[in-house]
Amino acid sequence: MKVIEDWLEDKLAARKMVLGYVEDASEFSMLAGALRAEAQAAGYSPNMLVKACGGDICSYLMQVTQRTDMQIAAE
Repeated sequence: MKVIEDWLEDKLAARKMVLGYVEDASEFSMLAGALRAEAQAAGYSPNMLVKACGGDICSYLMQVTQRTDMQIAAE
């Protein structure tokens, strides 16, 4: 099994395009729920995912989206 941080990085890289189109907080909440379910299916506990996300999955996804938007703008 991968370290959860590596698993999370891979999952977010696969969703890079989807995250670019998410604007509403409810959409981030839905994505956080899907990510939580995928983590559990992969054998990670919800607490492990929350910890890997710095305490809040939704906020983490928003931050990742902002960084991705900045990277795209810089290119």
